[in-house]
Amino acid sequence: MERLSVVEQAVNRAIADAESELVGLGKRLEDARARAAFLYGDVIDGETDRDRENTDLVDSAERFLVRGERRREELKSHFEVLYDLRRRVSDAIKGLSLDDAED
Repeated sequence: MERLSVVEQAVNRAIADAESELVGLGKRLEDARARAAFLYGDVIDGETDRDRENTDLVDSAERFLVRGERRREELKSHFEVLYDLRRRVSDAIKGLSLDDAED
């Protein structure tokens, strides 16, 4: 049962790490969207002499947003596996505890 407890702890750490990554990613994506919207407005309005530079910055922000959304989807699939794994390990520990109690 000790080995399963170690696995359970590792899974819980992995879930906590993934949750932390998801929160940080969400904040970075929100910031990138705000910057891209601001820059996009400048590009559309042609308010600056740096239109090419702003266009490059918008393109870079769009690529970041696409990568970030892909990573968010990856994390969601990781959560599905990790939550299932945590449930299965927890059930196994409970089952072993019941078996030990009966002996």
